[in-house]
Amino acid sequence: MRYKHFQKILILPDAGPQNPFQYEMIKFLRSHGFEVFIGSKRKLGSIYKAVNQFNPEIIYFDWVHSYLIGKTFLWSFIKSLFFVFEISYLCFFRKIPFIHTLHNTQNHGGFWLAWEQIFYGFFLRRCSKIRVYSETVKQEVVKKFRILSSDIYIIQDIPYHHYYLNNISEKESRAYFNITEKDFVYLFFGKIKKYKGLENLILAFKAVEKSGDYLLIAGECSDRKYLSQLVKLAYGSQKIILYDGFIAEDEVQYFFNVANVVVLPFTRIDHSGSIDLAMSFAKPIITLKTGTTSDLLAYQEYLLFENPQELESCMALAHKINVEEIGIENFKIVDSPSYRDLLVLFKKV
Repeated sequence: MRYKHFQKILILPDAGPQNPFQYEMIKFLRSHGFEVFIGSKRKLGSIYKAVNQFNPEIIYFDWVHSYLIGKTFLWSFIKSLFFVFEISYLCFFRKIPFIHTLHNTQNHGGFWLAWEQIFYGFFLRRCSKIRVYSETVKQEVVKKFRILSSDIYIIQDIPYHHYYLNNISEKESRAYFNITEKDFVYLFFGKIKKYKGLENLILAFKAVEKSGDYLLIAGECSDRKYLSQLVKLAYGSQKIILYDGFIAEDEVQYFFNVANVVVLPFTRIDHSGSIDLAMSFAKPIITLKTGTTSDLLAYQEYLLFENPQELESCMALAHKINVEEIGIENFKIVDSPSYRDLLVLFKKV
């Protein structure tokens, strides 16, 4: 029997069990009869090892910046050379096609961007298909990396409400945090990293805080120095609650159901799983205005800021809007069945 799709798929790199995005996609693919394998992580040579271990028909790459960027320029140089060798091995020796989901056009830390663009472009131009999340990013990729538009597909993620429980009421969530039903709660949820602009969020909250307002910051932080800076900024406010650590799967709903609005004060972003997650919990979102977020959050564009100075006014405006109505519209958008087009990526040409 001749299949129309590649049946044996290798997923790289392993995002780990704490990232439901990749595991939901794997579950979806397996439910459609695909044989899916996940390559293990190694400092160098993880692609070569996984390919020879599993002998896939096609490789799906998620984030490849980890193959290119290290803590020093020398380590980045070594990693990038290994990456080029491994991609060349796939193209010229094994002749295995590979596809890629482009989450961001550059690494979040902004390290060695000119260098990264050369090697990332080398990789992208050898992909059979590339998946992005918006027309804005698609056009940027075409221009920046000289990719054919016909090789790029706009496909959304599987909605997070297919993964996370949501059977706890707002009343129960507020009791869980000892917050009254009359209080107004801003929530940041996600890994705590510098590019996410949390210092701007804390300062903005202090500037607009009213009686009964709370700011919840929940997520894991591996940069202890940065976390210490945030703790110092929050010092003196009893209404800023910081949860440093991984939030268990069954606890996520408590954080979103206690919130009136989600605030993601990014300084740069192409795509964010945190935005998708907030939409899956039917929440309004205050975040950075980009071409992508303007397309995705068109119904509530007045909650998008262009620079950190506008964050205060967006947070103050959140008190005056119908948060339930906006949340419902955001849920309708994220509940789109377009994720089923993921199967197109694995179709034989």
